[in-house]
Amino acid sequence: MKKISIGIALLCLLLNAGYTMTTAIDTNNMQQMTLTTDLGNWHYTTSHDGDKAILFLHGANSSHKIWRHQFGLRIEGYKNIFVDLLGYGDSDQPDSGYSLQNWLEGLHSILIQEKVEQVCIVAHSNGVIFAKEFYRSYGDKLAQMILLDGMLKQMIAGPVLEWMKSTLERSDYKEFMASNIKRMPVQALKPKDQEILQQDALNTPKAVVTAEFKTVTAPETWQPLVIKCPTVILHANSPYWTEEYVQWLHTVAPKHQFIQWTDAGHFIQMQFPDRFNTLIIETLGNHKP
Repeated sequence: MKKISIGIALLCLLLNAGYTMTTAIDTNNMQQMTLTTDLGNWHYTTSHDGDKAILFLHGANSSHKIWRHQFGLRIEGYKNIFVDLLGYGDSDQPDSGYSLQNWLEGLHSILIQEKVEQVCIVAHSNGVIFAKEFYRSYGDKLAQMILLDGMLKQMIAGPVLEWMKSTLERSDYKEFMASNIKRMPVQALKPKDQEILQQDALNTPKAVVTAEFKTVTAPETWQPLVIKCPTVILHANSPYWTEEYVQWLHTVAPKHQFIQWTDAGHFIQMQFPDRFNTLIIETLGNHKP
């Protein structure tokens, strides 16, 4: 039972050419955007205007809806961009084409479409890995990062990885996920937030989860990297964030600020939205380019 609970939690941790764009306005006065690429349509939502942007990245088995408490966030000079990675949420779910490179190129295409030169990435869970790799490929675009409860190095133990791999190989994968989805780490979340997490997980195709699992476990994903832009690393209470890990962070992100909210679960931005929004406002307000 413990292994299943850990595995489900970790599953939650886990272009430029040929595109057109359409827009619509939703009931929250946010623009619903569709970027059409050769691989399929990417859905993303924008709000407010600015010459800089805050790019919100979700993690595995998730979507832009995990940021619903940040939809109304407004910081002068910043446009908000909430993305569904290809295969997730309201973006298309093609049969193939899921790779780290394609996901990164899609994100870059969105920034080009939005005419954004400087961005702050706010990433959750496995989205932290995408943020890290986006920095590797497009570091000149990144002014700052705020990273929530995700790994900057491979820390998942071998037996848990094997369990996760065997889960993805099950012929009854969807039924298995449906029966175990309520074991996701959703402590103290509102019913609507729990519903979003459960629905997102069930709506994510196995092929997409498998591709992300391969990305997360690939050695090339964890090649040495030094993140030189200012970075806030925010963690919830977890045995993964040891003193050794906290000290190691100084080697990968010399300009980082480490924060741990010991009263928080994995979905920090949903559990404590006001506190988290204040952190974003204060972080960007204090940032001097």
